Amino acid sequence: MNTNAKNANNRKAEETLSKEEANLWKTLQEELNSPLPVTGNDETNTSSDSGMHPLITFGLVAAFVAHGAIMFSLPPVLQGKGAPFLPTSAKGIGVMFRELKKLPQIVKKIQQKKEIRFLDLGSGDGRVVFRAAREGYFYKSIGYEINPVLHAVACLRGITPKYVHNTKFKMQDLWSVDLTKADVVAVYGLYPIMDKLGKKMKSELRPGSIVVSNVFTIPGWKPLSGSSSDKVHFYSIPESIIPSRNTSRSSETDNNTYE
Repeated sequence: MNTNAKNANNRKAEETLSKEEANLWKTLQEELNSPLPVTGNDETNTSSDSGMHPLITFGLVAAFVAHGAIMFSLPPVLQGKGAPFLPTSAKGIGVMFRELKKLPQIVKKIQQKKEIRFLDLGSGDGRVVFRAAREGYFYKSIGYEINPVLHAVACLRGITPKYVHNTKFKMQDLWSVDLTKADVVAVYGLYPIMDKLGKKMKSELRPGSIVVSNVFTIPGWKPLSGSSSDKVHFYSIPESIIPSRNTSRSSETDNNTYE
């Protein structure tokens, strides 16, 4: 009896020990299979975060580009020579090109298959220029931008086969741009520069040229009837130019140059 009881107790102890060993082994396996914590000094574990690396890099680059775009746009504003980076909204761009195709001057040139040149003064990242290129009826779409960061972004986007032949970007002050060959000029400038810019366009643009101004109107100019919608204003040379009352003789001379 005593021998049998002793053997039974030994077997029970072995079974209990086996269960404890099994649990211990299971715990050790879980520990071994779990990822090791990553520390700043552990170069062997940097690959464990490799999945987030591209996202972090992209975010840093995007933040740098945005910061640079804003910083480089400030000097012209402070000097009264330009406007900060104010990207035209998708809605504004849609209105612009929808209404352009309705204007008699543009319709006539399309029907006659004439070359139509599109200029964007302060083209930013190139979104308006690229949309003009996609419209298909502009011979050339050119953007002028003084901000080197935005100019670089637009140029990189413009090297794709879709745009490389009918778009062009130049890093140039809008005041030095030659407007004499432009058929359509788009601008998104602040109010303080619009009067001076209006005088430049009046003296350089050819009769029949169209000016599209986003948000801000041009002092002394009258938008085409029924063309201003969603803060997009359309003007035509010379119909939109209101003669000055104080300089009637000078106005007559100016009007004759357009006839």
